[in-house]
Amino acid sequence: MKDNEGRDATNRRNFLSNSLQTAVFGGVALGFASQQLVAGQHDSGESDKSDESAQSRLSIIDLGADATGTKLATAVIQKAIDQLAAAGGGTVVIPRGTFLTGTIFLKSHIQLELQLGATLLGSPNIDDYTPMTWGHNKDRQPWHLIYADNIENAAITGLGTIDGNGEYFWQPYERDEQGRMVEPRWIKAKDKKISPLIDINNSRNIRIHDVTVKTGGGWNIHLFDCDEVQIRGVRITNSVYSPNSDAIDLSGCRDVSVSDCYIRTCDDAICLKTLPDSRTTERVAINNCVIETFCVGVKLGATESYQDMRDVSIANCTFKGTSRFFALYSKNGGMLENITVTNISGDTNAKLVLSRPIQLMVEKAKDGSIGGIRNVVIDNMVCHTDGRILITCDDQGVMENIILRNMVMTYPRVEDPQPLAAGATSNQFPQSHLAAGAARAAVVVDNAKNLMIENLIVNWPAENAAVPQAWQHLERIENGTERIHRYDYSKPKFAEFHAVWVNNVSGLYLNNPFVQSSSDQLEKYQLMHVSQQAVIN
Repeated sequence: MKDNEGRDATNRRNFLSNSLQTAVFGGVALGFASQQLVAGQHDSGESDKSDESAQSRLSIIDLGADATGTKLATAVIQKAIDQLAAAGGGTVVIPRGTFLTGTIFLKSHIQLELQLGATLLGSPNIDDYTPMTWGHNKDRQPWHLIYADNIENAAITGLGTIDGNGEYFWQPYERDEQGRMVEPRWIKAKDKKISPLIDINNSRNIRIHDVTVKTGGGWNIHLFDCDEVQIRGVRITNSVYSPNSDAIDLSGCRDVSVSDCYIRTCDDAICLKTLPDSRTTERVAINNCVIETFCVGVKLGATESYQDMRDVSIANCTFKGTSRFFALYSKNGGMLENITVTNISGDTNAKLVLSRPIQLMVEKAKDGSIGGIRNVVIDNMVCHTDGRILITCDDQGVMENIILRNMVMTYPRVEDPQPLAAGATSNQFPQSHLAAGAARAAVVVDNAKNLMIENLIVNWPAENAAVPQAWQHLERIENGTERIHRYDYSKPKFAEFHAVWVNNVSGLYLNNPFVQSSSDQLEKYQLMHVSQQAVIN
């Protein structure tokens, strides 16, 4: 189902008509156009209704699946899916128990329902998985727990758990004398792993509701070139040091809603991508999520920004111990545009250095191409942080029409970026903007057009204030490397900050009557090479 001229128009025309043909399983609308599968939809007698209801639901226990987690249930689960798919669709029920499995192939018009107390447990033996094809990098591996390609009207639902058993695919990690993991240390993956755990490709009208997904070997949920996707009420839990464990990845997807999810993981919690082999990503709404990760809470792009991304809304999300709440990266020539972020709050209190509650970055690709970021509104953010909002753009790139409005930043401590910036190796830190990378200010912008910063408030720590105990991490690790940093917490500020640092901006509007620098000795604004400016306050 690759991109073509008429596909979007056809999908939109079909969306309403499909909704008139829905079958409802446990409150999930699947849009099964082929037949009505819910009891009571036929005009015939009660016996017909009863027969159809029974035929549309099939428990894997009835087919002989082992519920103890000691014997593979892959073949039985697949038999149930295939049997219902051949009959036009229905619900495969995973009841209470633990079911050991390799690769399961989801099919059109099938709902996989994991009931309360049910666990699909990934086999620790990679030979139990059906190898598919390699993707563009080491995280798109051939092995998956649930896989689908070119399907429609399918769902994964219920209050049960999908456990990837990912630790079997991790390398040994450092432990203390009590056998506990030494923190902070990045866990590394084995060369072969189950990633993405759930991989759905080229499909339409996909629902993932209410399930718990845990301990993936790499990426957890990945959808590629899919349309009309709804991910709601999903709980995803991993170690905050686990290897490349993105929670939700959306590559080349369109018309997507992600809402009401709880995510604790390492690497990116929700990441929108465009890959070398994907379409553009368009029309994505992310709402009401609670997120904890040492990387980015909601991210667009980075090293996967080959095509454009547009029309994205992020709202009403909270972040705990997340080094970057929200980040946009154009590093492969893609244009990221028409993006709103509203009503976000939380803290960047991860055991890391160089935290950035918001980051926008445009960087030239290795082949010389360069994209941009434009038409971005970020409104109503409240955060506790020791880092900076950081916006940078390489020459010939686009960074324009950026609005930052109604923000409150509170500093329990102030990290000095200058000793760290020059040696930073993360590919998501602006190494070509050394002055901006080291700039001492709450908001740092280098190379932009049409920038508005309005109603910014910064609460600096008092000179004699104690650093809160929760922020006094004995060791902090650096993203993109294994370097460990140790800090002196005897005072809250090891550098004084401007409120705003701006360089090379055409079209600047500043109106922040209540903001001040961290010291009376500094101006609140440090402005360099600025044209068409309007500094109101």
